[in-house]
Amino acid sequence: MEVVDVLEYVKKKKLVRVLVIKGAGRSFCSGDDLINLGPEGARFAPLEDGSRLPHHKVVRLIREIQKPVIALLHGYCLGAGFELALACDFRLAADDLKIGDHRASIAQCVMSGMSWFLPRIVGFSRATEIILTGRHLDAKEALKIGLINKIYPTSEFKKKALEFIQKVAELPTKCLGYNKAMLNYSQFNELFPSLQYEFMLYLKNIRTYDFGEGMKSFIKKRDPKFKGR
Repeated sequence: MEVVDVLEYVKKKKLVRVLVIKGAGRSFCSGDDLINLGPEGARFAPLEDGSRLPHHKVVRLIREIQKPVIALLHGYCLGAGFELALACDFRLAADDLKIGDHRASIAQCVMSGMSWFLPRIVGFSRATEIILTGRHLDAKEALKIGLINKIYPTSEFKKKALEFIQKVAELPTKCLGYNKAMLNYSQFNELFPSLQYEFMLYLKNIRTYDFGEGMKSFIKKRDPKFKGR
């Protein structure tokens, strides 16, 4: 699967500072190919990591990559595309966005992480309403409930999104990756083990080049020039 190959490459490539996922056409993603799914659903043999669907490996890799992952959303972001966007660290949207999951309206269940991600992003009650009713949200409502991070006019979307991406790419990548790992860990663990895990990664971070550069820039009152290592 090409997407998995790219994600595994980015996970290992130290020079990559940020990963951007976007749609190539008129929309980010209109969802699953329901026509060819079949009446009993697609049957996949478990992958080598235990994933039951290629989608599962994609969302797991997005969370495992210790670098910021940014989804650029325009047009429709539905179904499996919605689940992919939920796995990302940032969701930037054009003002023409229609986002949600209509599968319940045709008796299809969610299957690639929506029941896990969505309540953690917008709260259990809102997630329940979105998943069970199958309705679509526009960009303004999605921003209001914290489902997306930014809205830009469609005419300026590429320009504004690129500015955001460049700012993130200039941040201390290793530090951001450790913080992302801490956030992931805290979803499954209580406070005390989370404190211990945070401190372990803190100690790793202070050995990075960017930590030293951050301290020097703070003392000398200048802007830092991070190298992502």
